[in-house]
Amino acid sequence: MSIANKKFISHKLNQLKKSLLLYSFDFRKFNLTFYIVIILLIQSKITMKTSIAKVLLVSTFVFSASFGLISAKTNPTKVIIKNLSDTVLIDQQFVLNRKELNFTNTTLLPALQDAKGNWVPTQIDDMDGDGKWDELAFLLTLKKAEKKFLSIKWISAKQYPTFNRRANIRYGKMVSPGKVIELTKDSHGKNDLRGTFGYPYQMDGIAWENDKMGFRHYFDGRNCRDLFGKKTDKMVLDKVGIKPDGCPGDTYHVMADWGRDIMSVGQSFGLGGLALLQNDTLVRLGIVANQTVDIIDSTRFTLINKGVVRGIFRIDFEGWNIGKSKINLAQIVTIWGGSYGYENRVICTKIPAGCAFVTGIVHNNNNQPFVSKTFYNQQAMITHDKQSYNKEFTIGMCLLTPNENFVKSFDTPATGNGIIYTWCAQLKPDVHNAIKFNVLAAWEQQNSAFLDSTFFVKTMKYEALKISKPVLVELK
Repeated sequence: MSIANKKFISHKLNQLKKSLLLYSFDFRKFNLTFYIVIILLIQSKITMKTSIAKVLLVSTFVFSASFGLISAKTNPTKVIIKNLSDTVLIDQQFVLNRKELNFTNTTLLPALQDAKGNWVPTQIDDMDGDGKWDELAFLLTLKKAEKKFLSIKWISAKQYPTFNRRANIRYGKMVSPGKVIELTKDSHGKNDLRGTFGYPYQMDGIAWENDKMGFRHYFDGRNCRDLFGKKTDKMVLDKVGIKPDGCPGDTYHVMADWGRDIMSVGQSFGLGGLALLQNDTLVRLGIVANQTVDIIDSTRFTLINKGVVRGIFRIDFEGWNIGKSKINLAQIVTIWGGSYGYENRVICTKIPAGCAFVTGIVHNNNNQPFVSKTFYNQQAMITHDKQSYNKEFTIGMCLLTPNENFVKSFDTPATGNGIIYTWCAQLKPDVHNAIKFNVLAAWEQQNSAFLDSTFFVKTMKYEALKISKPVLVELK
């Protein structure tokens, strides 16, 4: 084979690698396969046309065997899904986009039926706010190596089936004394953090939940991430944080039938908060409680969907002052039913050289050692200890970060005026200039098995397996 042909094969393989990176493909496990194929092709002196075809065939097989492959078809009528793992996948997450379904009728919506004619719990999401649906999301449980056949049905919005809600987003704000309403959009500037007639935010800002756990974001400028422990699979946060007089109030630090706020945030940014590492110093995304002027010019909340199987919202931060410059960023949060956590996706304008984003886990009440693991294509940072206010509850917490976004972990000091008692993950953007990580937690009152650290670690490994999407999806 000529040098030119060898270069052509190398070029095609590099193109293929870049394409597979879009799906968080882990080449550390499969680079050898690519190079073995190259060597065999060169040795066998097969024609160029056949060589490239075989390389693509082998590469596609390796890819589909680990992360799933969706083959598009004009106006598909069926979805065929196969579990490629040797594990039962409970509430596996699936998303089909509008382009893949390739249906041109704008008055109908896609829904799914199983082989028995039962509706599969699904939802339609308008991700960009243009008034047109972009994604069909659904959950499915698969036995080991099971293959399921689903039918695609196109129906009107009025005919769309209803399902039990397994995810929820709640942003409540007091608009007049004693009147808290739910908003789908809201914003604040540098100087209107707490309103003019009292503290306006129900639960300090945005709260989200599923049938396992609950979480919240302090929208008042602090931008910490906190944790609700739940003892029920019902959606409850719409009514939490409102006093009998109708005003926002702290009703959630005492145990209720549904659960309670359980995590001690302290001087950290909580579980899954965000900061910028700049010249070995952590710059907090926002302010601390006693400050009244924000370091962010404008912060905006947008609800994408409260959800049936998943809830999605977005926070835009414009003009984050990081010293000599300002940056803009957005965080898109997605919580699915059946999971112990949520996905956080960060999109940002270019940051100064030498800077990096950081997230982490608070540990101001921890005595047990940290646990670092690699699960599939995810780096796992795990703590398991009595990380509640009075150390009365055992809480397991975890960050799952794709290999392509993870740089290293480090611990902050235990004293000082900045972010303390926080085990941090330094992050880097992927090929789309985005950063993804999953925030997960569980506590003993939801399931007493979580008193056992080994059980919690196994659960996090299972969550990582589902995130890695060990399924094959085909449209026909």
